[in-house]
Amino acid sequence: MATRKLKNFEFAGFQHADASGQATLHTFDAFETPNGFVFLVSGSAKRMEGDLQVSDLINERVRYYLENEVLANPVEAVRNALVYANGFVFEKRRKEPEFVVNKASVLCLLVRDEKVYYAWMGDVSLFLYTGKRRYHLTWPLKPTEDIAECTETAQILYLGQQQLAEPAVCPEALVPVDDDMLFMATGSAWQSLREKAFCSVMADSMPTHTKAQRLVKMVAEQEPETPVAAQLIAFYNLAQNERSFVAGKSAPAPTVLEKIQAKIEDKPKNTLVKSLLVALGVVVLAYMFWDIFLNNPQRPVNVQVSRTGVGETDRPALDTIEVATESGDQAVLPGDVEYVVRSGDTWGSIYRQFEVCSWFIRNHPPNAGKFDADDNPVFNTTLVIPVKYSASPRLNPSYYQEFTTDKVGNACQNVNEAFKKRADQKLVSPN
Repeated sequence: MATRKLKNFEFAGFQHADASGQATLHTFDAFETPNGFVFLVSGSAKRMEGDLQVSDLINERVRYYLENEVLANPVEAVRNALVYANGFVFEKRRKEPEFVVNKASVLCLLVRDEKVYYAWMGDVSLFLYTGKRRYHLTWPLKPTEDIAECTETAQILYLGQQQLAEPAVCPEALVPVDDDMLFMATGSAWQSLREKAFCSVMADSMPTHTKAQRLVKMVAEQEPETPVAAQLIAFYNLAQNERSFVAGKSAPAPTVLEKIQAKIEDKPKNTLVKSLLVALGVVVLAYMFWDIFLNNPQRPVNVQVSRTGVGETDRPALDTIEVATESGDQAVLPGDVEYVVRSGDTWGSIYRQFEVCSWFIRNHPPNAGKFDADDNPVFNTTLVIPVKYSASPRLNPSYYQEFTTDKVGNACQNVNEAFKKRADQKLVSPN
């Protein structure tokens, strides 16, 4: 694909076939919609019979939604497009046994008013290159419930696995400045590319499509059996001069040995430097062995540190009441917690934090009048979350099993006043 230039950006896409030449397993697309300009990369791990592949269907459904549904909030636009595509693929998979979906992934970018909004499902990668370094902008999306075919250690939630799955959505717009570049691609192998090699390609004066092709080739050399699709977007003629973005979780920091090996690789022709670095590595390893095993190690002390990062769940402090059950045991009844609604929050994102059905929150007396006309949460509003109705063992250790999705329903469809009354009778009320 040759480079295409528009008013504020130019872009190019490239895809690499696996060893059997199945390039259509992973595809890219770019098109104009009433919501803004859209970029897509998508893929699946298994080939279908016929010409239509899962990745083509995903792109087709996302495009259909964004061309026909115009939303004022672009964050909701990219989120809803993936929710729609996920539901469509799930239903087709359920109704048509021959339609096999395996590790389906998608990354959707929407450019509107010189800002970028994005959402994703599955195994994808997005990087921002600022001219000096790269920033990883995505993080793993995990399922909200057990899925039989989700066997990866990281338990990635792929498109089409759950009927009512929530995609990962960046709640804040990415605001680029002139000469910034975005690189989006299927798969996570890109994180293994050393930043120096990645930035060297991005900083080169070669055309945009050549850069995309070069990066794809570098990953293909590492994993020749894996098909990939990628797009590179370069920005210019932008009105803003202040960059803003939300960083994702980067790859783990290199170990001491990896840093030493990297230095050796950077100086392959200098035998003196190589010898010194090898000697330094031996000294470091010897010191680590002495410090850990010989230097009278003390008993470790566990210190709990509160951390909140992008994609991580806030862990609210809970007031709890211990009450006696009929059997005489002590049960923990958690008290309410307060939560301030953030920009981009949906009932799905709030559920992932507290695992409390929206019905309980909307009908909790302290929350009366705190929602919009569609009963959705309002930014910067303080909600009172009744976590005694939570399905989280951490938040509701004694009664969480009463509120699992098989009882309340995936969309709270089973919850009403009668359900609440029965649940309250089972909960242990304090005297």
